[in-house]
Amino acid sequence: MSDSSQPQEPEKTIFERDKTAKEPQPVADSPKVPIKPKPKIKKAFVATKKTFTTDKPMEHRVRNIRLTSLESAKMIWETLVDYQSELAQQEMDDPDKPFHDWEKIEKIFIRLAKKYSACMSKTLGGSLGWVYQGMEIAPQTMDQELIDCIISSEKFKIQEPIKTKLGFHVIMVCESQIHAPREKFIVEEKPPLF
Repeated sequence: MSDSSQPQEPEKTIFERDKTAKEPQPVADSPKVPIKPKPKIKKAFVATKKTFTTDKPMEHRVRNIRLTSLESAKMIWETLVDYQSELAQQEMDDPDKPFHDWEKIEKIFIRLAKKYSACMSKTLGGSLGWVYQGMEIAPQTMDQELIDCIISSEKFKIQEPIKTKLGFHVIMVCESQIHAPREKFIVEEKPPLF
């Protein structure tokens, strides 16, 4: 071998080069193509709050904590409102944050109802089920005053304690929908066949 055919060391060694990058290609005398600007990233869709009015009767899925004194009812109400405001102050990029926050508040409400409520619904986390005007009232859990307050209350807002004949109530409206009367099924008993 001659001295002129000695291997030359590359300008950059292998460990210095980016292996994923393409090798630079010499630019031919071609007209410059304008570079397209990158598209702007759109923000996530955030629904605006719409008011909903209808002549049809509404029904609400409600949770309830019944207490015997106004002081204890105020204390639980303040705890829930403080927790709700703390969650609202936390910043997050999630567009569904208000709904996740409401789920967290409902879980705390359930825990408080199971621990402190004097109502029979405490084992169900204070759930009164779907409440609507003209429903059959179980006198141990509800009265007409409470139903009227529930119907007039807003969804996703915990109202101040309400006083009824049964005691003081902290109410949370979880869901609302248009009331569709349900059919009552009558089960007829047939005599056994021998």
